Amino acid sequence: MKITLSRIDDNFGFKASTGKHEVLLDTAVEMGGNDQGFRPMELMLISLAGCSAIDIVHILKKGKYAINDYNAEVHAERRDELPRIFSSINMIITVDTDAPDTVLARAAKLTREKYCSAYAVLEASAPVTLTLVRGLR
Repeated sequence: MKITLSRIDDNFGFKASTGKHEVLLDTAVEMGGNDQGFRPMELMLISLAGCSAIDIVHILKKGKYAINDYNAEVHAERRDELPRIFSSINMIITVDTDAPDTVLARAAKLTREKYCSAYAVLEASAPVTLTLVRGLR
């Protein structure tokens, strides 16, 4: 795995690429940036939500369950002292599926405890909770 990071303006704007995909990074205007991209810590939370989503959807698809809708919301607190790492992270996943509750709970457990590398990395420095909600049909 390789990414490249290139500065794209005179402030704090950067473009990260993997060859095929790009994402912009920046900081807030009050910090001297142009607010034209994600903050690095936001990308960490996006990675957590995305990694878990891929795991859970893969498990449900493997079991041949329908996935009508999937949404994740991540709330995080950061400590005040530097470095301002996360002090707590709470992810709420809402899934509309025909999978039984036991299957959905097992998928969430597997992403937390076995498959999601982003979960493991973040949980090494802050408590991460995952709340699973069954979506409305």
